[in-house]
Amino acid sequence: MKILDCPFIDQREKYPTGCESVSAVMLLQHFGFDVTPEEFIDRCLPKAPEPVCENGVWYAADPRYFYLGDPYTDDGWGCFAPAVCTGLRTYLGDSEEFEAREVYGCTLEELCREYVDRDIPVIVFATMGMAAPKEHRTWIVPETGETYTWKTPMHCLLLVGYDGESFVFNDPLTGKNTVYPARKASEAHEGMGMQAAVLVKR
Repeated sequence: MKILDCPFIDQREKYPTGCESVSAVMLLQHFGFDVTPEEFIDRCLPKAPEPVCENGVWYAADPRYFYLGDPYTDDGWGCFAPAVCTGLRTYLGDSEEFEAREVYGCTLEELCREYVDRDIPVIVFATMGMAAPKEHRTWIVPETGETYTWKTPMHCLLLVGYDGESFVFNDPLTGKNTVYPARKASEAHEGMGMQAAVLVKR
């Protein structure tokens, strides 16, 4: 069993769809950086407009690389590990101490062994309440012509611990050290593509 004591930020009042930025800032604050969600959202997070429908066809940027919409509103969509790492790298600038790293294909158990056990919290992409993810809307990415299918209820949290039967998160929607059953959390993480983001010392 291990639980890291990480700063907690509640997203609900000011950043209703800003879970990615709030999780990134909790991670940065854990390592001693004096940063707010506003600074991260306004200066660091790569953003693009929310999906739009033209002649019955939906179009939007690729949420892997851009946050779609406005995290300060209820209508924002979200983004994934590459976009969050872009924001982290923008904030860190030419830091010689830390590196933002995307992590793919690792189970929550593996993330705990590799990072949490070394006192490194992990930004994890899963779902609200660890619900089963469902396909929601498909759109065309104009820059590439590819299609992207959004899954809901997408959520981003900070993995801070485990006890063998559960995983522990700073969940921006529920509170510090929120406990979720291991199976449900693992299925939600896997359903959203098994992606994560960390800060590691160089």
